[in-house]
Amino acid sequence: MIEVSRTLMKSEPELAELVATVEGVEVTMAEKGFGTRVLLRASEHSGLHEADLEALLDRFAEPQRRPFS
Repeated sequence: MIEVSRTLMKSEPELAELVATVEGVEVTMAEKGFGTRVLLRASEHSGLHEADLEALLDRFAEPQRRPFS
């Protein structure tokens, strides 16, 4: 298994919307302090690499709404 994790400054409902678009990756979330700890797992046979999972976490961490645009 390939695993990466990070604490993101988003709520679980916000992340759940983003996670719903991802296939082939197991996602575990848990509240942690002011954010949500996100753990991504993929099978070694999935064709994904650790860098791919890190890129997903980066995408999840990006702001989705810009209130003062």
